[in-house]
Amino acid sequence: MDADQPDLWRAQGSPAPIVLWDMLDGPMPRGLLGVGDPNVHLVDDRWTLFVGGFTTTFRNRLFRAHLVDEATGPVGPWRIDRDPRGRARPLAADPPKGSWDAAGMHTPSYVPPAAGNGARIYYSGRANAKLYGPGSSYAIGVLEHTDGQWRRRGAPVLEGSGPRWSVLEPRVIHSGGRYRMWYQANPHEIGPGEHPDYELRCVESEDGLTGWTPPRVFAGPDEGFFDIAIAPRGDRWVMLLARGSDLHDTGGLPPQGLWWSTAAHPSAERADWSQPRRFLDTDAPGTPIWMARGTYGPGLAFDPANPARASVLLTGVRDTPRWPRLMLGRVARLRRPPVPAPFYLSVATLTLDLPTC
Repeated sequence: MDADQPDLWRAQGSPAPIVLWDMLDGPMPRGLLGVGDPNVHLVDDRWTLFVGGFTTTFRNRLFRAHLVDEATGPVGPWRIDRDPRGRARPLAADPPKGSWDAAGMHTPSYVPPAAGNGARIYYSGRANAKLYGPGSSYAIGVLEHTDGQWRRRGAPVLEGSGPRWSVLEPRVIHSGGRYRMWYQANPHEIGPGEHPDYELRCVESEDGLTGWTPPRVFAGPDEGFFDIAIAPRGDRWVMLLARGSDLHDTGGLPPQGLWWSTAAHPSAERADWSQPRRFLDTDAPGTPIWMARGTYGPGLAFDPANPARASVLLTGVRDTPRWPRLMLGRVARLRRPPVPAPFYLSVATLTLDLPTC
């Protein structure tokens, strides 16, 4: 995967990313402590961004944002929808207490209306309080847009099975008359001191809710890929593959960053895609501190007015000491103490010229 070559970002002069939201340095939308997993689309000819957010009431919810200035295209900056009090407004009501996703909704993946169905947002849901480590478990659900509102479907559309009981990070498209979903399957989400055991899989369904095909392995644990973004460009498709970032500063993880690949159609078969090439190497010197532990949850968009340019939105993990030391350092520099958190995230945009391959 071009290990000896510079990444595309550095090869193009390391153009400055636009940091949209940062848990430490801001800005942050009112009512949110953290934002991640950007998913960008043209919706009714208007650029629209869907994100997951961690609220000041300690809930994981899904949110929508629109451009502050439509002339900027998918680069941003973005403004998250607000309620009458000026706080970030969730897309949908919280899941009922005791439901399979009651502990939070993450990683939105928007799919436009298709096959007689309305627009959907697939997401990862968590049933218990454990974010990571043994016992943590995720499944995949869906919101459906009906009567002008996003409504949660009561049951998950995809669950894990042994030994990979946890499924998350859905990326869903509709193509060739079928819904196709790439997702991550693991025994549990890794915690401090653990190394990745991620398997990227792909399944298909006619209605996108039931009857999923047996999963195909798209990337095995040896590659360490955490999730993907996928988008059409001209008569081909482009995929970004993200490694699982070093959230807990464990060390010894596979090389971090983003890779890109292309195919003639959005195939579930890995062999139909080109050999991944390095888009962003977050282990290399000069990586900004806010993404120095890696990136994940990417979004990908091509402006029809300039399809050679790729706008990549990414979730960056800051290289920072643990909270007590971080707090003391910031107070000593007369900066606001950080919110206690096991890790600190940012969302940013990189815009590069993407070659054909």
